[in-house]
Amino acid sequence: MSNFNLASLPSSLFHKILSKVAACHLRDFGSARVAFSGFNQIGREEYFYRSADLLNLNNWIDEANALRTFRLRCYQAGNLEAIYMRGGKPKHTLYKMCTVFLHIRQARRRACSHEACSRCRI
Repeated sequence: MSNFNLASLPSSLFHKILSKVAACHLRDFGSARVAFSGFNQIGREEYFYRSADLLNLNNWIDEANALRTFRLRCYQAGNLEAIYMRGGKPKHTLYKMCTVFLHIRQARRRACSHEACSRCRI
């Protein structure tokens, strides 16, 4: 194990590790970036903030300023959860596809007059 080199790991693995660390505690996220240059590089990429998991951010309440900064970076990078949390509508193809699907579903519900129709329970 003495020959093990972290730099030889793929960046996608760094991204997953850093995402898990960031979801647990912001201080650990900062420490990981300081401890290893690979994490620091991933932590600076816009893609990281765009795809960060924001569901567990309530654990960061004690670090409100850092949390606001992190959420803002995620929002600016186009993270869909961050945009949703701010009440916005992202200009994203997936979002547009979902809204089209919802409109179709609502139209199908309106078109059917049967209350117990299986088609209406989409």
